[in-house]
Amino acid sequence: MGTGIGISLLRRRIELHFKANKKRSGADRLTGAGAHEHPSIAELARHVTAVVLSLPSSREVEAVCLGQDGLFVHMSRGALIIDCSTSYPASTIALAEQAQKRGLGFIDAPVTRSPEEAELGLLNAIVGSNEEIFPVAEGILAAFCETVLHVGDVGQGHKLKLVYNSMTIGIAAIAAEVCQFASGVNVDLVTLRSLVKRGSTNSGIFQAFAAFLLGEKPEVLAISIANSAKDIECAVRLAGESSVPVPVLAAAAHKLNVAVAAGEGELTLPHLSRFRMTSEVGLEAPAQTSPVGG
Repeated sequence: MGTGIGISLLRRRIELHFKANKKRSGADRLTGAGAHEHPSIAELARHVTAVVLSLPSSREVEAVCLGQDGLFVHMSRGALIIDCSTSYPASTIALAEQAQKRGLGFIDAPVTRSPEEAELGLLNAIVGSNEEIFPVAEGILAAFCETVLHVGDVGQGHKLKLVYNSMTIGIAAIAAEVCQFASGVNVDLVTLRSLVKRGSTNSGIFQAFAAFLLGEKPEVLAISIANSAKDIECAVRLAGESSVPVPVLAAAAHKLNVAVAAGEGELTLPHLSRFRMTSEVGLEAPAQTSPVGG
């Protein structure tokens, strides 16, 4: 996602400085397109007035911002940090408070859609920001987003993103089981897909899973099972802290966590449709019933 965001910023002739996370392929693309790579966060911070973060979780965001080599120490007063990661709201709010004490702006702007759409400038940003900072952030986000939606103060963007992701991943968990169910009772997946497409049950997630299993789109839904598990786990945690019962989402989170524990975490989300849980704690087989009228 970070590579796609960077490509879109460069297309707008924005001077881009970056610090790579893990993969070299994206970093090499950005330097080849004219971006400036830095070996440390501290060095990068001294060259920019705004930073866009695209990281796996709040843990990495906190690591980049805090500490003696972090953004909070080395960025100039008045600078802005935009967190486009899917982070935990409480962490986001705490970071924003610390940033303000240092004369910095920190807002949340998690994004939806794919890395490919990031490169085309077609992401959707869900922004949590005060009214003063939002116009500045909107100008930056517009370089790689089709829609920039201001949803409230800091933290609200990440709350909405977790609610959104929980629905997406919950549907994915159901789609995975339905595909396995169909296979187990000899229902043709092509026929099932055609039927689903014609009704209100249809979803892009199910269609993506079907296309993956049929070999039509092997790279569809490139998010990993581990990252999906992290997101829905955060959503369930947020619901619990707010005293909102979400037993179905909790069950979906359990399914993904079992897949991660079984070593499937680095596979993409559609691989969940090939993963079979060997046991279910607390679930019993339904009692046998007689046919109606028997």
